[in-house]
Amino acid sequence: MSRSFRDPAGQVEDDGRRILRVVHAAARAATQELLDSDLYAGLIRDGFLIEARNVRPSADGGLEIDHPRVDIPSYPFEWTPAMLADAALLTLDVQTRAWVAGWTLKDAPANNVLFQGSRPVLCDLLSLQKRQPDDAPGWQAYGQFVRHFVLPLLAIAQHGRTPRDIFLAHRDGLRAAEVAPFIPWHAHLGLAMWLHVRLPARLERRRIAGNTAREHAPGKTPHNPRADGTPWLLSNLRGFIQRLARSSQAVSTWSAYTGNRDHYADAELQAKRTAVQALVSARRPQRVLDIGANSGEFSLLAALAGAKVVALDDDINALDQLHRHLRDNGSDIQCIHANFARPTPATGWQLTETQSLPTRLSGRFDLVLMLAVVHHLAVTERLPLPQLFETLADCCAGTLLLEFVPRDDPRFAEIAAANASLYEGWSLQTLLDAARPWFELREQTRISSHRTLLQLQRR
Repeated sequence: MSRSFRDPAGQVEDDGRRILRVVHAAARAATQELLDSDLYAGLIRDGFLIEARNVRPSADGGLEIDHPRVDIPSYPFEWTPAMLADAALLTLDVQTRAWVAGWTLKDAPANNVLFQGSRPVLCDLLSLQKRQPDDAPGWQAYGQFVRHFVLPLLAIAQHGRTPRDIFLAHRDGLRAAEVAPFIPWHAHLGLAMWLHVRLPARLERRRIAGNTAREHAPGKTPHNPRADGTPWLLSNLRGFIQRLARSSQAVSTWSAYTGNRDHYADAELQAKRTAVQALVSARRPQRVLDIGANSGEFSLLAALAGAKVVALDDDINALDQLHRHLRDNGSDIQCIHANFARPTPATGWQLTETQSLPTRLSGRFDLVLMLAVVHHLAVTERLPLPQLFETLADCCAGTLLLEFVPRDDPRFAEIAAANASLYEGWSLQTLLDAARPWFELREQTRISSHRTLLQLQRR
């Protein structure tokens, strides 16, 4: 079971069957007011907020609420830069609407957002609270928003960092004092950079040095509604996030893979597309896992056949380009940045705050695609084939489609390099023997003089 426990107003529990939110008695009235509000109705209508279902009183005077399950939850350390930016913009959209309606987000961490396909959705109902006349002015969650979104996106754009290395090491994001010293001097000239990075970094250094003078966060103007600077602050943050998102785009070796496949002749590539398309059209899988999805060409074929697809790849730039395409064109594909050979672990207190990637993938897919991936896992990661197929059997409940690449293939020779002699026993029969305890061969298709597609069925 995974659970949350940091919010004193309530907690969320996932027992594998349902997502249950428990609202404590002290927060019952405020939560019910939100559920009855026009703000809640509008956020649900536009898909910005997770829906509350089957709201009922609990034995201790609080509420119990069911939420729809996101197919495969992903966490900020599995996102691409564009996904992090989309989560930031969603948070700003919700806060802007809430502020106009007399509400506010009391906290704004990245892990309050989940992705349903390529669409972000706010999953923390209790983060929305009614503004009160005696509240301090400004957006109280501003600092947390900067730590979770602005500074990580800046570190990605300027330092080449990734959401994975940031959020696995820093649950509460980055501090301005950690990031500011590494920003080029010319990048400090803009107002947004000064406001959201330089000024907070200076205040942090003063605080560490022992200066306890009161600090004022942007948006905290004198308590005069007409002088409220929060709408301007939210607009400024939106523009800054959009600029950072544009500057974080990059091209990697594998992100150019689809358009520049020197190891495939056109006829061979078309044979591969035809085989994949025929399989998804005939089987009509409901859920597909594309391991090594790269730019998502075959994920898109599965999605067009009506499947919900998880596109998994360790190349963050290729996956980032895929997410941008999905966001702009719309497809039921969810991107997860992870290495299948070194999957994301369970994290948090008692390892219950986030689930490991294998746990989330287990038994979920009736079709798993591994196209030109197995040889990478065997050669680059040195994974034993029997253990690899045992792991694949755990997440595949139906068909496994993989591409066998022999030793004499140019790409195999490239990755094996000086270690080629270690793989003298590498053959199609060796691979099939390793798969036999968990899978049986149903179909075998040559797509080139070197490569073979294997359709395996779970035993």
